[in-house]
Amino acid sequence: MRHGGRGVKGTETALSAGVGRRDRRTAAPFAKVSAGLDCTPLDNVTHTLIGALLGESAARFAPIPANDREARLRRRLFLAVTIVGSNFPDADLLFTLGSDGKLAYLLEHRGHTHTVLGALLIALAMLGGCVLWQRWRGVALSTRDRRWLVALALLAPLLHIAMDALNTYGVHPWWPFDNRWFYGDAVFIVEPLYWAAAAPLVFLFSSYAARGFVVLALLAGLYLAFVTGMVASGSIAFYCLLVAAMLALGRYAAPAVALSAAIGVCLLTTAVFALMSREAVGRIDGYAAQHLRARTIVDRVLTPLPMNPFCWELILIESSERDYVLRRAIVSLAPPAMASLQCPMRSMNRAITAPLRPVDAPDTPYVHWHGQIVLSRAALRDLARTSCEAAALLRFARAPWYAGRGDERVIGDLRYDREPALGFAEIDLAHPGRCPGYVPPWVPPRSDLLR
Repeated sequence: MRHGGRGVKGTETALSAGVGRRDRRTAAPFAKVSAGLDCTPLDNVTHTLIGALLGESAARFAPIPANDREARLRRRLFLAVTIVGSNFPDADLLFTLGSDGKLAYLLEHRGHTHTVLGALLIALAMLGGCVLWQRWRGVALSTRDRRWLVALALLAPLLHIAMDALNTYGVHPWWPFDNRWFYGDAVFIVEPLYWAAAAPLVFLFSSYAARGFVVLALLAGLYLAFVTGMVASGSIAFYCLLVAAMLALGRYAAPAVALSAAIGVCLLTTAVFALMSREAVGRIDGYAAQHLRARTIVDRVLTPLPMNPFCWELILIESSERDYVLRRAIVSLAPPAMASLQCPMRSMNRAITAPLRPVDAPDTPYVHWHGQIVLSRAALRDLARTSCEAAALLRFARAPWYAGRGDERVIGDLRYDREPALGFAEIDLAHPGRCPGYVPPWVPPRSDLLR
């Protein structure tokens, strides 16, 4: 069926929910900082530090080479492969330059390079570069070290994909065999606890520039905690203690002990957030069974607040035969006695683009609602059928909403609605651009609502 960039007239009635023209210059400073937490540069700090931990550990745990020169060159290769490989999948951002703007970013980022097949190609490209470098430097690795290098070249991009799979943005790793999105809903997209785990690298790196990068990352985690207002006071204290402990290990413990502890903290952090995510799902389902019986739950989009496995942002998606509803809430898992870990509300208490209304359900000590929007499934299908831009966005949007008033017709993803102005995941359909030149085959996350 043909998708026209301007064919949204059929949904004009359903779009009357109420988003007017906003002044792009009036967005609060906090909203800008918070939106920046989803930007790739901060995300790549995490990937870089984890890659460095992997490369440094491999260089120290692998059998010792015959001489110091070989050991230094091997360590450089290992670190280069793991750091570059841990960031290489984000090269898909280059596809968006000079192309279809927002839609190109949404459709291409975490695209083909964030797949197992893409990781294999990335590993081959890096190994080819390593061969050329060795020939240029006149270096020949042993058969054993070449095996380590191959394993690291494959592991680094796969680790990047696995880490991206932990949050709500999602990945589709099994392309071209399975084009569905997979979401971990367990770890914030920029989690400073991983940065704290990498603190021993301050003393294990020999380069002052590399040491400075780690120190800046540790300070940036503390700065963001204070500036965003999304971090509880108890979480900030824990972060500082963890940084101090990991720095002490890097300074006084044997390198193998410090690196083992760093990797252990990363794994433990991931496990704790994953377990608490399942606990949050249980709390939400229990609440819904008691208070929300009119519709069926189709998804629970869960994002923890930074450094805090006890506080979760929730988008609850429910559906009936005719409509669906998106509800925003903060879910707290902290016992009442742990006052320092009570959930900050600043991430929710700000103006956004979507015209939310009060939630028709009671708050509890564990669930605090922050608005809802009820939408027609038929109107959503009309948008997908009549607008090529809406159809393309729906291949990304996990919590799609639409609204309009006056000369503005907006469709967006509530996951990334953080300011009154149109964000990176919101499109004004009243002033459509050209249809995307290429639309990947990703299965729309809300196929259940489009059927």
